[in-house]
Amino acid sequence: MAGSLKKGALGFLDTAVMAVAGAAPAYSITASTAALVAAVGIAGPAALWVAFVPMIGITIAFSYLNRWRSDAGAAYAWVGRAIHPSLGFLAGWALLGLSTIFMVAAALPAGEATLDLFAPGELHDVTWATGIGVVWFLGVLALITVGITATAKVQVLMTLLELGALLLVGVLAIWHASAAPVTSLSWDWFLPSSFGNFQTFSAGMLVAVFYYFGWDVSANLAEETANAEKTAGLGGIIGVLVIFLAFILIQVAVQMALTPAEVQNNSANLLPALGHVALPAPWSAIAVLAVMVSAVATLETQLLQCTRLLFSMARDGVVSERMGRLHPRFQTPWLAGFAVAGVSLLLFAVSATVPTISILMSDLINAIGVQVSFYYAVAGIACAWYHRKVLLTDWRVCLFAGVVPFASAVFIGCVGLYQLPQLGWRVSVISIGTIVIGIVPMWYYRRRYASRFYTDPMEHALPYPGPAREAA
Repeated sequence: MAGSLKKGALGFLDTAVMAVAGAAPAYSITASTAALVAAVGIAGPAALWVAFVPMIGITIAFSYLNRWRSDAGAAYAWVGRAIHPSLGFLAGWALLGLSTIFMVAAALPAGEATLDLFAPGELHDVTWATGIGVVWFLGVLALITVGITATAKVQVLMTLLELGALLLVGVLAIWHASAAPVTSLSWDWFLPSSFGNFQTFSAGMLVAVFYYFGWDVSANLAEETANAEKTAGLGGIIGVLVIFLAFILIQVAVQMALTPAEVQNNSANLLPALGHVALPAPWSAIAVLAVMVSAVATLETQLLQCTRLLFSMARDGVVSERMGRLHPRFQTPWLAGFAVAGVSLLLFAVSATVPTISILMSDLINAIGVQVSFYYAVAGIACAWYHRKVLLTDWRVCLFAGVVPFASAVFIGCVGLYQLPQLGWRVSVISIGTIVIGIVPMWYYRRRYASRFYTDPMEHALPYPGPAREAA
């Protein structure tokens, strides 16, 4: 492996935009709202703000960890150097697995949105939606291979268009529905008491965690970000705040403007359905375009995240060194991108055999939710554990590097563990199996390369005048 990623290619705006694009608000809304409504009914706004609290706690953990070590591997490197190298490898492997599955889940709405514009008669056909999703996926793969600078410029434009479309559709849908709402706006929607019971609450949290997933791509791009120690973490925090506001706006609009039956009948095409309420034809196509742009944007960020993670792991000698090879012209880990693409294309082929998009999306969302809860939980615990010896030196370090990350990690981890037995064998196999299978490559490459990643002593923050006190 030779060379390094392109230093200083991204600024603060780029990083914040990448965090928003990674979470893909328009995509998350159109793909997940039906599952959220099915899980919690009218308590959708409550589920979104309650899940936001631990999620912002994890973004704070990422910010502190990034001050310690700006690494393209992000949680893989942090967990591996702070807690245990094998757990770090499995955290990285979990992200690779869930991101690869997520690419299929993201490509399906992109395919459906394209069909909605050009072939509405085939809108709910799994084969057509999957095939067009593959075309979008390959186009995005070509873009990220060309380089991070070009990718970031395209991403900024797409994300601003997406947020503008969400604001327009959400506000107009509420405006039109206010005269004769399907359900009148109620503050009860925002109260935790609206969940009714713990099972409903837990199911809603798992779906809500899926909503927010993806913002952490800003951490994987830290090595390519100017002033990475501060910029990458702050970009993630701002990104999560922006998507939270977008989620709340659209959830309120959906509950005021659409019946539960309409929500379920458009389970993978929800935002375009809301667009028809908000805007007359042909302007309603704005919502369709927002979904298409969002799905393509999140495909881009997931590929970026996977390729940077594989680059970091290859650099450390824990996966094949080929994954760390950079394109001589573009300075991108192009072989890692093609490897991820190969696995994703196999999953696309399998997904085309599922009877309906609704069933496929439900299984994918739940499986990803469980894996995300594991990934974020171990990162939050790693933050608290790394700073354990300096928690009493400064109240800010104690609260924001210790208590908040640990409490957030426990909450998110418990949601995944509690819901797993309720989701059925298929989701359980996808969720646990893709993580456990990582033991095989971990064992193989550990024997092959004898990497120092496994033998170097664990690290922890040092008391003042060490980095932890200065970071506070």
